[in-house]
Amino acid sequence: MYALMNKSKSVSIAALLTLAAAQQVSAATITFGGQAATDGSNKTSKNVNADNTITSISDGFFISTFDTATAIPGIPGGGDTQYNVAGKSEGCALNSPLEITPSGANVLNVRKGSDGSIAAAPAGDSTCYAYTTPTTVGQPSYVDIDYTDFLANIGNLSANLAGSSINYLGFYWGSVDAYNSFEFYSDDQLVAKITGPELLAQLNGKAGDQVADSSNVYVNIDFSFDEAFNRFRVITSGIAGEFDNIVVGLDQRPVSAPASLAFLGLGLLGLGLGRRFKK
Repeated sequence: MYALMNKSKSVSIAALLTLAAAQQVSAATITFGGQAATDGSNKTSKNVNADNTITSISDGFFISTFDTATAIPGIPGGGDTQYNVAGKSEGCALNSPLEITPSGANVLNVRKGSDGSIAAAPAGDSTCYAYTTPTTVGQPSYVDIDYTDFLANIGNLSANLAGSSINYLGFYWGSVDAYNSFEFYSDDQLVAKITGPELLAQLNGKAGDQVADSSNVYVNIDFSFDEAFNRFRVITSGIAGEFDNIVVGLDQRPVSAPASLAFLGLGLLGLGLGRRFKK
C-alpha cells in the first residue's frame, strides 16, 4: 500500500504467515492496499463501496465499521453499544453480528479519536474504530471475533449464500506494533498468523507510527478452501491493538465472468450474425 492507496503489494505467504502444526505449505495470500474510504475512515477494502456501505447482502461481502451510520440493512445484531467508551463513542456501535469473546478482563473497546497511553486512531481515521488492551501490560491477552453463528444462519438472510465459509478477510490495522498479532482459526484449529514484526519488516515500517502508511495498513487475506476460517483473534501485550473496517467475503458469493470471457461471447455472437447475413 505504501503512500498510494490505489496500489497493492503481494507478499509471499512464507514471509508473512506463520502456520500451525507442522509448518505446512499454505495457499493463502496476503496483500496490502485497498481504496480510499469516503466516510472519514481513510482506508477500506476494494470489495465494498468506498463509503463502507453494502449494496446487497447477496453479494457475499459484509463489513464491520463500528459506526451506526454504516449498519447493514437486514442484518440482525447491529446497534450494540456495550463496548463503547464513555464520552468517546458518539455514533459508535457494533453494526454487524460480531460475537466477541475476551480473555479474562480484556475486552473490545469502541471509540473515536486518540488518547495518549490508551489508544490511537488508525491514521486518518476520524470515525469509530475498535481496540483491545491487555489486562496487565506486558502480558499477552486477546479478543476473539467469531462468525460461527453468523455463518450458520446466513442462509436465512440470503439463500444463495447458504453453507458458506469465509475465504476473504480484510481489516485496517492501525499503528502496527511489535506486540500486536492476528490469528485465524477454523473452529479450534489455528490456520494462520500474522504478526506486527513480520508486517513491519515487509513494509519497512516503524512500530507504533501513527501516521505513516507503512504502519497503518489495509490488510487483505485470501484463504484457500482448506484454510477457510470462522473466527480471528486480536492479540496484544501492550497499548494497544487498533483496527477498523473489517470485511469478510463468503465463498458462495456470486462471481462475475472475467472480462475476457465477456468479449469472447460478443465475438461469437458477431460470428453467428455474420454467418446469418451471408446466407
